[in-house]
Amino acid sequence: MRRFSLSFAAMLLGVTLIRAQVPGTVGTPGLPPAPPLGQPSDAKLDAHLTAWEKTMSTVTNFRVDLALKRTDAVFKEDRHYSGSVLCMKPNLARLRLDYDGDPTKADYEAYICDGKSVYEYNGLQKTVTEWKLPNPAANPAGSTDNLMLDFLSGMKARDAKQRFELTLFKEDDYYVYLDIKPLQARDKTEFQQLRLALYGPNTKFAYLPAQVYMVKPNGDTEQWSFKNPQINLQGVDQKLFQYVKVPGFSERQGQPTPPPAPTTSIRPSGPPSGVPSKR
Repeated sequence: MRRFSLSFAAMLLGVTLIRAQVPGTVGTPGLPPAPPLGQPSDAKLDAHLTAWEKTMSTVTNFRVDLALKRTDAVFKEDRHYSGSVLCMKPNLARLRLDYDGDPTKADYEAYICDGKSVYEYNGLQKTVTEWKLPNPAANPAGSTDNLMLDFLSGMKARDAKQRFELTLFKEDDYYVYLDIKPLQARDKTEFQQLRLALYGPNTKFAYLPAQVYMVKPNGDTEQWSFKNPQINLQGVDQKLFQYVKVPGFSERQGQPTPPPAPTTSIRPSGPPSGVPSKR
Protein backbone atom coordinates (compact mmCIF):
# COMPACT_ATOMS: atom_id res chain seq x y z
CA MET A 1 0.00 0.00 0.00
CA ARG A 2 1.03 3.62 -0.33
CA ARG A 3 2.78 4.88 2.78
CA PHE A 4 0.01 7.43 3.12
CA SER A 5 1.66 10.14 5.17
CA LEU A 6 5.28 10.58 5.99
CA SER A 7 4.43 13.59 8.13
CA PHE A 8 1.75 11.71 10.04
CA ALA A 9 4.19 8.90 10.68
CA ALA A 10 6.92 11.13 12.02
CA MET A 11 4.56 13.06 14.22
CA LEU A 12 3.09 9.93 15.80
CA LEU A 13 6.54 8.53 16.42
CA GLY A 14 6.83 11.30 18.98
CA VAL A 15 3.35 11.62 20.39
CA THR A 16 2.86 7.93 21.16
CA LEU A 17 5.17 8.53 24.11
CA ILE A 18 2.79 10.96 25.82
CA ARG A 19 1.43 10.11 29.27
CA ALA A 20 1.05 13.49 31.05
CA GLN A 21 0.74 17.23 30.60
CA VAL A 22 3.90 18.92 29.34
CA PRO A 23 4.54 22.36 30.86
CA GLY A 24 5.68 25.40 28.93
CA THR A 25 8.30 26.45 31.43
CA VAL A 26 11.36 24.57 30.27
CA GLY A 27 11.29 25.80 26.68
CA THR A 28 11.85 24.06 23.36
CA PRO A 29 15.12 22.31 22.59
CA GLY A 30 17.05 23.39 19.53
CA LEU A 31 17.24 20.79 16.78
CA PRO A 32 19.84 21.80 14.15
CA PRO A 33 19.33 20.58 10.56
CA ALA A 34 21.00 17.30 9.59
CA PRO A 35 23.09 16.99 12.77
CA PRO A 36 26.06 14.63 12.88
CA LEU A 37 25.60 11.35 14.68
CA GLY A 38 27.16 10.92 18.10
CA GLN A 39 28.96 7.84 19.37
CA PRO A 40 26.51 5.15 20.51
CA SER A 41 26.23 4.35 24.20
CA ASP A 42 24.46 1.00 24.27
CA ALA A 43 23.79 0.73 28.00
CA LYS A 44 22.29 4.21 28.23
CA LEU A 45 20.41 3.78 24.98
CA ASP A 46 18.89 0.49 26.12
CA ALA A 47 17.77 2.10 29.38
CA HIS A 48 16.06 4.94 27.53
CA LEU A 49 14.38 2.55 25.09
CA THR A 50 13.09 0.40 27.94
CA ALA A 51 11.67 3.48 29.65
CA TRP A 52 10.12 4.59 26.35
CA GLU A 53 8.43 1.21 25.94
CA LYS A 54 7.13 1.27 29.52
CA THR A 55 5.77 4.78 29.10
CA MET A 56 3.99 3.94 25.86
CA SER A 57 2.34 0.91 27.47
CA THR A 58 0.44 3.19 29.88
CA VAL A 59 -1.34 5.11 27.11
CA THR A 60 -4.74 4.04 25.76
CA ASN A 61 -5.61 7.28 23.99
CA PHE A 62 -4.15 10.75 23.66
CA ARG A 63 -4.74 14.18 22.17
CA VAL A 64 -2.12 16.84 21.43
CA ASP A 65 -1.91 20.22 19.68
CA LEU A 66 0.60 20.39 16.85
CA ALA A 67 2.91 22.94 15.25
CA LEU A 68 4.75 21.97 12.07
CA LYS A 69 7.37 23.73 9.94
CA ARG A 70 8.12 22.26 6.52
CA THR A 71 11.22 23.50 4.71
CA ASP A 72 11.86 23.01 0.99
CA ALA A 73 15.45 21.88 0.42
CA VAL A 74 15.80 23.63 -2.95
CA PHE A 75 14.06 26.97 -2.46
CA LYS A 76 14.64 27.19 1.31
CA GLU A 77 11.01 28.18 1.78
CA ASP A 78 9.19 27.51 5.05
CA ARG A 79 5.53 26.65 5.42
CA HIS A 80 3.97 26.66 8.88
CA TYR A 81 1.00 24.56 9.97
CA SER A 82 -0.98 24.08 13.14
CA GLY A 83 -3.52 21.49 14.18
CA SER A 84 -4.23 18.59 16.49
CA VAL A 85 -4.31 14.81 16.63
CA LEU A 86 -6.42 12.32 18.58
CA CYS A 87 -5.37 8.66 18.72
CA MET A 88 -6.54 5.50 20.41
CA LYS A 89 -4.78 2.15 20.58
CA PRO A 90 -4.28 -0.10 18.81
CA ASN A 91 -4.57 1.72 15.46
CA LEU A 92 -7.21 4.48 15.49
CA ALA A 93 -6.24 8.05 14.70
CA ARG A 94 -7.53 11.40 13.40
CA LEU A 95 -5.46 14.46 12.53
CA ARG A 96 -5.92 17.86 10.95
CA LEU A 97 -3.27 20.38 9.88
CA ASP A 98 -4.13 23.89 8.66
CA TYR A 99 -1.72 26.04 6.66
CA ASP A 100 -1.15 29.12 8.80
CA GLY A 101 -0.89 31.36 5.72
CA ASP A 102 -4.51 30.73 4.74
CA PRO A 103 -7.00 32.53 7.01
CA THR A 104 -9.92 30.84 5.21
CA LYS A 105 -8.79 27.39 6.44
CA ALA A 106 -9.34 25.97 2.97
CA ASP A 107 -5.72 24.81 2.68
CA TYR A 108 -5.56 21.85 5.03
CA GLU A 109 -4.88 18.14 5.22
CA ALA A 110 -6.69 15.70 7.49
CA TYR A 111 -6.57 11.98 8.19
CA ILE A 112 -8.88 9.47 9.83
CA CYS A 113 -7.78 5.90 10.49
CA ASP A 114 -10.56 3.52 11.53
CA GLY A 115 -8.27 0.50 11.81
CA LYS A 116 -9.18 -0.84 8.38
CA SER A 117 -8.52 2.16 6.15
CA VAL A 118 -6.89 5.56 6.26
CA TYR A 119 -9.00 8.38 4.80
CA GLU A 120 -6.91 11.27 3.50
CA TYR A 121 -8.67 14.64 3.15
CA ASN A 122 -7.24 17.35 0.88
CA GLY A 123 -8.91 20.71 1.45
CA LEU A 124 -7.67 22.45 -1.71
CA GLN A 125 -8.41 19.53 -4.03
CA LYS A 126 -11.68 18.71 -2.22
CA THR A 127 -10.91 15.01 -2.29
CA VAL A 128 -11.01 12.10 0.15
CA THR A 129 -8.73 9.18 -0.70
CA GLU A 130 -9.19 5.84 1.03
CA TRP A 131 -6.05 3.77 1.60
CA LYS A 132 -6.77 0.18 2.64
CA LEU A 133 -4.68 -1.22 5.50
CA PRO A 134 -3.36 -4.80 5.51
CA ASN A 135 -5.71 -7.31 7.08
CA PRO A 136 -4.32 -8.02 10.60
CA ALA A 137 -5.95 -11.48 10.57
CA ALA A 138 -3.69 -12.47 7.68
CA ASN A 139 -0.53 -11.45 9.52
CA PRO A 140 -1.34 -10.96 13.21
CA ALA A 141 2.28 -10.79 14.32
CA GLY A 142 3.49 -8.60 11.49
CA SER A 143 3.72 -4.91 10.87
CA THR A 144 1.10 -2.89 9.04
CA ASP A 145 3.65 -1.68 6.46
CA ASN A 146 2.95 1.80 7.78
CA LEU A 147 5.45 3.38 10.12
CA MET A 148 2.87 5.44 11.99
CA LEU A 149 0.64 2.49 12.81
CA ASP A 150 3.57 0.26 13.72
CA PHE A 151 4.69 2.72 16.39
CA LEU A 152 1.14 3.47 17.51
CA SER A 153 0.28 -0.19 18.04
CA GLY A 154 3.19 -0.59 20.43
CA MET A 155 6.51 -1.34 18.76
CA LYS A 156 8.81 -3.02 21.27
CA ALA A 157 12.23 -1.59 22.02
CA ARG A 158 13.87 -4.77 20.70
CA ASP A 159 11.95 -4.53 17.44
CA ALA A 160 12.82 -0.84 17.08
CA LYS A 161 16.54 -1.65 17.41
CA GLN A 162 16.26 -4.31 14.71
CA ARG A 163 14.38 -2.01 12.35
CA PHE A 164 16.35 1.23 12.86
CA GLU A 165 19.86 2.42 13.58
CA LEU A 166 19.33 4.12 16.94
CA THR A 167 21.89 6.40 18.51
CA LEU A 168 21.84 8.30 21.76
CA PHE A 169 23.04 11.63 20.34
CA LYS A 170 23.38 13.48 23.64
CA GLU A 171 21.80 14.22 27.00
CA ASP A 172 21.53 17.42 29.01
CA ASP A 173 19.68 18.51 32.15
CA TYR A 174 16.30 18.53 30.43
CA TYR A 175 16.36 16.43 27.27
CA VAL A 176 17.39 13.12 25.73
CA TYR A 177 18.17 13.30 22.01
CA LEU A 178 17.79 10.16 19.92
CA ASP A 179 18.96 9.89 16.32
CA ILE A 180 17.04 7.39 14.21
CA LYS A 181 18.08 6.11 10.78
CA PRO A 182 16.22 3.52 8.69
CA LEU A 183 17.73 0.12 7.97
CA GLN A 184 14.95 -1.35 5.84
CA ALA A 185 14.19 -0.32 2.26
CA ARG A 186 10.55 0.49 3.02
CA ASP A 187 11.56 2.92 5.76
CA LYS A 188 14.25 4.53 3.62
CA THR A 189 11.49 5.73 1.30
CA GLU A 190 10.06 7.63 4.29
CA PHE A 191 13.04 9.45 5.79
CA GLN A 192 16.84 9.74 5.86
CA GLN A 193 17.23 10.69 9.50
CA LEU A 194 15.02 11.61 12.42
CA ARG A 195 15.94 13.42 15.64
CA LEU A 196 13.59 12.80 18.56
CA ALA A 197 13.93 15.07 21.62
CA LEU A 198 12.38 13.72 24.82
CA TYR A 199 12.24 15.21 28.28
CA GLY A 200 15.03 13.63 30.32
CA PRO A 201 14.64 10.90 32.95
CA ASN A 202 15.41 13.26 35.84
CA THR A 203 12.65 15.70 34.96
CA LYS A 204 9.09 15.59 36.22
CA PHE A 205 7.92 14.75 32.70
CA ALA A 206 10.38 12.01 31.84
CA TYR A 207 10.17 10.59 28.31
CA LEU A 208 7.46 12.91 27.08
CA PRO A 209 8.14 14.22 23.56
CA ALA A 210 9.28 17.78 22.98
CA GLN A 211 10.13 17.85 19.27
CA VAL A 212 10.69 15.72 16.20
CA TYR A 213 13.03 16.87 13.44
CA MET A 214 13.06 14.81 10.24
CA VAL A 215 15.10 14.83 7.03
CA LYS A 216 13.18 13.35 4.09
CA PRO A 217 14.75 11.43 1.19
CA ASN A 218 14.69 14.52 -1.07
CA GLY A 219 16.35 16.70 1.58
CA ASP A 220 13.18 18.51 2.67
CA THR A 221 12.79 18.79 6.43
CA GLU A 222 9.92 18.79 8.91
CA GLN A 223 10.02 20.00 12.50
CA TRP A 224 7.14 19.06 14.78
CA SER A 225 6.36 20.53 18.20
CA PHE A 226 3.86 19.00 20.63
CA LYS A 227 1.72 21.14 22.92
CA ASN A 228 -1.03 20.62 25.53
CA PRO A 229 -1.02 16.81 25.46
CA GLN A 230 -3.83 14.93 27.20
CA ILE A 231 -3.88 11.19 27.78
CA ASN A 232 -6.45 8.51 28.61
CA LEU A 233 -9.37 10.87 28.02
CA GLN A 234 -12.85 9.81 29.04
CA GLY A 235 -15.43 9.29 26.29
CA VAL A 236 -12.98 8.41 23.52
CA ASP A 237 -14.24 5.38 21.60
CA GLN A 238 -14.32 3.95 18.08
CA LYS A 239 -17.23 6.17 17.03
CA LEU A 240 -14.86 9.14 16.91
CA PHE A 241 -12.73 7.45 14.25
CA GLN A 242 -15.40 6.55 11.71
CA TYR A 243 -15.33 8.01 8.21
CA VAL A 244 -17.81 10.81 7.54
CA LYS A 245 -18.58 12.27 4.12
CA VAL A 246 -17.75 15.92 3.50
CA PRO A 247 -20.24 17.74 1.23
CA GLY A 248 -18.67 18.71 -2.07
CA PHE A 249 -15.68 16.38 -1.72
CA SER A 250 -15.08 13.63 -4.29
CA GLU A 251 -14.14 10.16 -3.07
CA ARG A 252 -11.55 7.87 -4.56
CA GLN A 253 -9.56 4.73 -3.81
CA GLY A 254 -5.81 4.87 -3.32
CA GLN A 255 -3.98 2.51 -5.64
CA PRO A 256 -1.58 0.10 -3.93
CA THR A 257 2.03 0.18 -5.09
CA PRO A 258 4.50 -2.72 -4.99
CA PRO A 259 6.75 -2.77 -1.92
CA PRO A 260 10.43 -1.92 -2.47
CA ALA A 261 12.77 -4.81 -3.15
CA PRO A 262 14.33 -6.18 0.06
CA THR A 263 17.86 -5.07 0.78
CA THR A 264 20.46 -6.04 3.35
CA SER A 265 21.47 -3.12 5.53
CA ILE A 266 24.68 -3.03 7.52
CA ARG A 267 24.63 -1.34 10.89
CA PRO A 268 27.82 0.88 11.18
CA SER A 269 -7.93 24.28 14.50
CA GLY A 270 -11.04 22.09 13.97
CA PRO A 271 -11.67 19.28 11.49
CA PRO A 272 -13.11 19.61 7.98
CA SER A 273 -16.85 19.99 7.79
CA GLY A 274 -18.48 16.67 8.60
CA VAL A 275 -15.41 15.12 10.24
CA PRO A 276 -15.94 14.35 13.96
CA SER A 277 -13.93 16.35 16.47
CA LYS A 278 -12.75 15.59 20.01
CA ARG A 279 -11.43 18.43 22.10
